[in-house]
Amino acid sequence: MEIGSFKISGHSTKRNWAVYLFVATPKEQTEKTILYVGKVGDNRDGCNPVISRVGNHFSFNKIHSQIRNEIKETENYDYEYFYCHFGEYENDENKHLRINSRKKTDELERELNRIVQKKLNAEKHELIKPFSGKTISTEKTKRRAELITDEERMMLKKLCAQAL
Repeated sequence: MEIGSFKISGHSTKRNWAVYLFVATPKEQTEKTILYVGKVGDNRDGCNPVISRVGNHFSFNKIHSQIRNEIKETENYDYEYFYCHFGEYENDENKHLRINSRKKTDELERELNRIVQKKLNAEKHELIKPFSGKTISTEKTKRRAELITDEERMMLKKLCAQAL
């Protein structure tokens, strides 16, 4: 028997658009560190705080639990969650704003995934669901890239550097 605890930052309870990098470090040094890139704000019913998303990763509901789906013995890993907010969720009647924010968040997630792929060490890390973008037209890729700013790209690079 043991007593466990963990600290939750109030910042992680905000209802904001966000992307994150989940790092699962194995207790056995023979295993690779598992990485997962995700976002919040992509469901139709609104945007949950990042702390809610963390919990869902360990749910026994296979739809939400990408970490548990990949790591069967979750207790054999320690976890860190790196995230960055990119604006408040638009809770008003302006659906157009929410759609644009969702598209932007989608592209922020894809960009973070690409950054992680460039920075990870394949001998030490395994990225769950790497983004390939192979079926996306050049024109669509260019339009998507225009959704995020250089400052936001720099923030994603900082997030990745802090995590890896």
